[in-house]
Amino acid sequence: MIITHCYKIKPTCEQSVKIDYWLELLRRHWNYALGQRLDWLNRTRCQVDRCSLISCPIGEISSRPDYYFQQSALKQTKKLFPDYKEIYSEVQQINLQRLDKAWKRWLILDKTGKRGGDQDLRSLAN
Repeated sequence: MIITHCYKIKPTCEQSVKIDYWLELLRRHWNYALGQRLDWLNRTRCQVDRCSLISCPIGEISSRPDYYFQQSALKQTKKLFPDYKEIYSEVQQINLQRLDKAWKRWLILDKTGKRGGDQDLRSLAN
């Protein structure tokens, strides 16, 4: 027989404000990391034999922003934006891992040849 316990967190007002603030910062970080990936995809999406004036990258193309690239940029993010120092590193890394998992699912076609849907930027409603 398996026994399960259900716990409900009842944060105080201060804790609830802090949680909401952390969620807002994590949402912004998710959107920025997703923007980096979409920008890289748009810059590298051109045919080999010709280059479109619209989608041709101007300047140097940065390396592919994968999980490890974005994880290594967390230190610089914390230096530039001190608010991110409050959030534990593990939480930010898990946020990037979830984005990487969703990104890989979106890039690879399924059995019918379709993608898993557009990558939407997150809002507070999600």
